[in-house]
Amino acid sequence: MVVKKTYLSIAVLFMCILGHAQDKSVFQDANELTKETQRVISVVPGQKIDTAYFRTLFLPTAHFTVVGEEDGSFMHETMDLNDFLVTLTDEYYTLGYHEEATGEMIEEYNGIAQIIQSFEGVDSENEKGKGVGSYQLVYSDGRWWIANMIWTMSSDDGKDIPKKYLYQNH
Repeated sequence: MVVKKTYLSIAVLFMCILGHAQDKSVFQDANELTKETQRVISVVPGQKIDTAYFRTLFLPTAHFTVVGEEDGSFMHETMDLNDFLVTLTDEYYTLGYHEEATGEMIEEYNGIAQIIQSFEGVDSENEKGKGVGSYQLVYSDGRWWIANMIWTMSSDDGKDIPKKYLYQNH
């Protein structure tokens, strides 16, 4: 009986979070939704990322893929939503991290969107990284959902990022 109550409590909590999330205007704008991911993972030292809320930004079937070059060959690592949420609880983030968009290209049609976004992140040791991410989104059930996320880091401090992905003032 205790197990059933626990599962029921978790289900009710999730539905409350999800219901609240769908009411937010950020879920009505695909670009704002991608920027919301950066707002959620940007934390001051000691602050924890709200992984329950972060989960509401994505379809439950979302995948996260990082692409990089290693020994002259491109490699990738893909995680599901649950595995990615575990990485967000890593000490790397709890020590402080900030990420923001430096530009984007948005394509939207008939309930789907593709957003290619350049970004810059700064960690707790003031190490900066720049890269480009690709978000695939779907509009369903009255709101936008991120279906998948793919990103890669610049190997040249952002100088190799195509200008079309950067804001004009950067």
